[in-house]
Amino acid sequence: MQLGALDSEAGARAEWERLARRAPELLNGRSPQIIRFDRPDRPTMWRLRTGGFSAEAARGFCQELRAKGGACAVIGG
Repeated sequence: MQLGALDSEAGARAEWERLARRAPELLNGRSPQIIRFDRPDRPTMWRLRTGGFSAEAARGFCQELRAKGGACAVIGG
C-alpha cells in the first residue's frame, strides 16, 4: 500500500512516524518502504509504502488507516 508521496525522504520518514503514533495497532511490526521516484522535469518525490498484505487485507487496512486520519491506496493486485 502507498501511504503517501512526499517531497523529501525525511518527509516520508516523518509521515511514517506520524502514522505509527496515530495507528500503532495497524503499523506495529510493519516496516516502511521509502522509494525515490524521479520524474522528468519535475521535482523528485518519495513514496511511502508498506506491504505484505493480501488484496482483501490491504483494502481493510486502508479503510482503517483512513478512519484514523491517514492516507492509503492499494497498489497493484
